Amino acid sequence: MTDLAETADLVSRLLITHGPLATDEIVSRLRADGVAVPAPVVQVEMFAPVGELVDGRWAWLPAVLAGRVFTHRLTAEELTHDLLTVSPDLDAITRLCEYPQYEALADGTPLRVVMDDYDDDDVLDERGIPPTIFGEGGALLLPSGALSEMAVSVGDIVGVRLSDAGLVVERVPAVDTSTDVAATLTAALNPDSPTSPDSAVWTMCLESPTLFTSPLPPLADIIADAGLQHDVSCIAPPGFDIPSWRSGVQSEFLAQHYGLAVSDAVALQTLVGACEQLDGAFAAADLPDGDSLPDLAHQEDLVDVGSALSNPLLAVLVLDETVGHGVDPAALARLAEMLEPRVSRGAKTACRWLRAAALEHMGDVEDAEREYLAAESMDTEFWPTLLDLARFASDRGDAERGLALLRRAGAEEDDPLFQLLLKHRATPRADVGRNDACWCGSGRKYKKCHLGNDQLPLRDRAAWLYSKACQHVFHSPWTELLDEVTDVRGEYDDPEALEPPSFDDPLPIDVVLFEGGAFGDFLAKRGALLPDDERLLAEQWLLVDRSVFEVEQVHRGRSVTVRDVRTGDVDEVAERVASGQLKAGQLICARVLPIGDGVQFFGGIEPLALHDRNPLVELLDSEPDPVELVEFLTRRFAPPTLVNTEGDLLMMCEATFRIKDAARLVTALDDAFDRITADGSPVWCDQVTNQGMERVRATMTVDADTLTVTTNSEAQMDRVLESLSRLDASLSLTSDTRTPLDDFRKLSPTTPSTATEPDDPEVAAALDVVVRGYEAAWLDQRIPALDGYTPRQAAADPTRRGDVVKLLDGFPGLPGGMNADRLRTALGL
Repeated sequence: MTDLAETADLVSRLLITHGPLATDEIVSRLRADGVAVPAPVVQVEMFAPVGELVDGRWAWLPAVLAGRVFTHRLTAEELTHDLLTVSPDLDAITRLCEYPQYEALADGTPLRVVMDDYDDDDVLDERGIPPTIFGEGGALLLPSGALSEMAVSVGDIVGVRLSDAGLVVERVPAVDTSTDVAATLTAALNPDSPTSPDSAVWTMCLESPTLFTSPLPPLADIIADAGLQHDVSCIAPPGFDIPSWRSGVQSEFLAQHYGLAVSDAVALQTLVGACEQLDGAFAAADLPDGDSLPDLAHQEDLVDVGSALSNPLLAVLVLDETVGHGVDPAALARLAEMLEPRVSRGAKTACRWLRAAALEHMGDVEDAEREYLAAESMDTEFWPTLLDLARFASDRGDAERGLALLRRAGAEEDDPLFQLLLKHRATPRADVGRNDACWCGSGRKYKKCHLGNDQLPLRDRAAWLYSKACQHVFHSPWTELLDEVTDVRGEYDDPEALEPPSFDDPLPIDVVLFEGGAFGDFLAKRGALLPDDERLLAEQWLLVDRSVFEVEQVHRGRSVTVRDVRTGDVDEVAERVASGQLKAGQLICARVLPIGDGVQFFGGIEPLALHDRNPLVELLDSEPDPVELVEFLTRRFAPPTLVNTEGDLLMMCEATFRIKDAARLVTALDDAFDRITADGSPVWCDQVTNQGMERVRATMTVDADTLTVTTNSEAQMDRVLESLSRLDASLSLTSDTRTPLDDFRKLSPTTPSTATEPDDPEVAAALDVVVRGYEAAWLDQRIPALDGYTPRQAAADPTRRGDVVKLLDGFPGLPGGMNADRLRTALGL
């Protein structure tokens, strides 16, 4: 299947050749050429400067905009900060700035569009630009001093033009007011729905080849003169109600997205809007007095739609569309508090539940629990309340109550919380009868005291405590960090896998909990709910760092004994599964946490190569951020890469030059490089001594008036090209091709191959001499896996001898390779 970037290139060629085309025409032509279209054509915009016209056709923008100039009237803020507000005046042409070929002006000056909400804060801060001075459409950021060099003032007009050489920003002394652009723009609009300003302008340009080829008034002036309706992203005919249209579109989207009736979708949109209005008031520290509703929402209408909250799903969606999208929970709590006395009886429970959920998101879990209980007393079947109370019951260690609440809520038995509680449910004691005195000494019967309230030993509840912390992450803003580290962890996943390895990997959530700080947040906010012994255990966990361990002993199916490389501490870790996979001497990265009367691995076990041991220890000592740590531990999944003897990534590189004076060049090559003869023709080699052997870095051949250079890495090619430029400045580069080798995973020999001893005894003997010589040299070479020590030095150091043993144990032992046994003998091992 053709990927999206390739499809974008093909679509671009079609539009350049045939002009504007409708989507079905593009798809038809691509399929006729045997191209499977992997995604909607609209996504091609991400990779190529194409744009959609008012009639739905797609056009190649460089052709549409060639020679056009679009004007803008300067403000004082723009002059001060050297920027041009984009919308609506420059929308049509600044779209080009999204693509690499237009990220600079024609003279090479850098150019970019900055926006307040698109990670441009650093650029704006560096230039001291407050984002409030330009609108949501962003601003075209010019080099400092660019506008002053044009000698322009406030109210003057500048133009942005697409010339043959690229984009140009220029002063416009005067504009043409004789052309009736307003009428042309109005005619280009869709009478039934708004149109984006850029689509309208592109359509006008196609229909009128001379329009905008000379400076016209700014588009904002044209829109105002025509009486058109306009906001940041669309324009519409006079009298068109854009806000009502947007509201209707949003309601239709919500109805389809959530499967709601249109009336419920309208109610959802209205309630979310009211909450956002309150959020804005909170942000401005301008709260409504008393319990009055915000002025910008009609109080009666809001109360009417508030009654729709009797539908539990609608209440859940209000929470998700507000707090779940960054609205201050305090705003939702205030809205729920104001609505509850005014709405119908069935919706009062939802208001109380929303207030409880808001309090929980604010970190006030004890007040939240009281509000949840109040909501339960108002309606014992309101399932969102029951689900949340089940989580609280889990935190409090009450598995029986949690299971009962989940059953009342209609939760399926495969629900993760249901399974968690079921797993940690204490079974009644067999040594105490129902009517016997309770084992605790209370004097009451067992059935009236601890029956159904027994707890598992702390050791058996450690995993439950860990899961409670994970639930805190899943129900809080910590999910943003979790998504980020999960993406990093999945960098090498197979994109076609239905369930990639990173999907249920324990490392991301553990890193978020501990290195990310979510576990401390969990303890601070929900620690009061935990049983006392679990809270004390959680406080101990905060003091335990992830570390590097060496496996010393393995007790299959029971435990492993590990030594902390950083501290020297030795622990026997209860571990049934991993004890069947780990081997003595293996290095691992893990977190070993106390579980009451023992210790246990949490957050997964990461196998570690010897050469990664010390770098990881240094990283852990530096208190890395979660992303940095996950990146390091994920490198083991990276596909093997092919490198040359100098460690450069293998890449087949070839460059050719046109020679002016062949005799002079041959003399220069003889002076600078080693000359050999192959098939009767001279070949010049750039050689280097590496690991005691001569290595060829590049070869050069001369054929008539052509010099050909070949290397196996980019770094080597760059070095040779630099040398040649000094040897003969008259050389003219005619080609430079650099072809990466395919990913090593994709390399598959056409026939099975195994390493075998040479059949010829003389060849075998010669090979043995070479290998033994290499072994002798290797003993005194600095080895990265040995922290830069030579094998001989490391073997003589009792603290490093084990590293040499591990290194030799990892040798593959193939015929024709170094012999680990001979090396052990030479090192006295």
